[in-house]
Order: sequence, then structure tokens, then C-alpha cells
Amino acid sequence: MPATLLGPDGGIDLTGGLGRRSAEAASPGVGSADAWLVDRQRRSMLPPFAPTTACEAELPPQTIPPDISEEIADRFALGDYAGALRAAELRLGLDPTEQSARHYATESRRRLEARYTTRIGSLDHVFNVAVPPAKVRWLGLDPQAAFLLSLVDGQTTVHEILAVCAMGRLEALRVFAELLDAKAIVRVA
Repeated sequence: MPATLLGPDGGIDLTGGLGRRSAEAASPGVGSADAWLVDRQRRSMLPPFAPTTACEAELPPQTIPPDISEEIADRFALGDYAGALRAAELRLGLDPTEQSARHYATESRRRLEARYTTRIGSLDHVFNVAVPPAKVRWLGLDPQAAFLLSLVDGQTTVHEILAVCAMGRLEALRVFAELLDAKAIVRVA
């Protein structure tokens, strides 16, 4: 008997009958016209769904990778303060009482802020947009950078922009320094 594309319920069987037995065994008496649904058990790489009880639904306690503290210290020692901050925040997310991670996070933020401020100069400087309005879209700015750029008007200081931009101070300084590095803004003399 030649293989047919129609299943026993009249739906299209894309497996050529290969998944028919497993589908019938998985859901006897339930017909489906969708071969994708019929053959899902055979194709799925996930284990079959098994309902859990209330006791099984409890999650195991979060385990902290043993080398995360070493990674924080190593990144900090190498001057990768952004990486050290990310790793320290991950560690603090798993255990908010970890004093070492809190220290590294605080110190990384302080050093990143100093680095960005050094690149920008004084926070009392005034900047202006250095790119014509028609070419701003070609800078490929993310929404935060575009918003911060919209606040640069040639009259407002960096300190004032940081106060009204509704971003975290460190994030705003980072974006401001990136705009400066991309030559999208220039300091007004």
C-alpha cells in the first residue's frame, strides 16, 4: 500500500505515516487535522510534559558558581570595571548580603564614573550636536543615546542634562562619552 499524505482523520500527515503510531498512542481518540501537532511528541527535543505537584513545583535554591568571585576580582584587577560590575551585580542578585561583591560593585561604579567624566571633561561644559539633523539617523543610536542627544542644545551643561535625562547617572555618563567618541557632539568653546 503506497504512503498517503492524508491521515486517518483526513488531515495532512507530513511524516508519511511515521508519526502516526506515536501520535495515536499519545492521544487515543483525539483527532487533529494539524500534522504539526500530531507529530510534536516525535520531533520535540524537550522531555514530554508531565504535570507537577505542588511539592515538585518548588525551585531548588539558587547556586552561585564558585568562580564568580574570582572573576569579579580578576576583571577588577585588569581594569575591566564594566565587566567586574556586571559580575558583581550578578553575584548580588543571587546573594544580596555578599559584602565583597557589594564592595567591588561600588568601587567599579566609582571608577567607571571617573573614567567617563575624564573623557567628557568637566560636567560644567556645554556641548552642541556636531552632526546635521538629516544625518543623525545614520549614527545608529539606540533609544537612550538618541534621547540624550536630543537634550544637547548648546546651552545646557552636562550636569544639567544628567539631572533631567531620567537615566541612571553612570549609564548617562557612558552614553554621553560614547556620543563624544563618535563625534556626534562637540564642546562649545
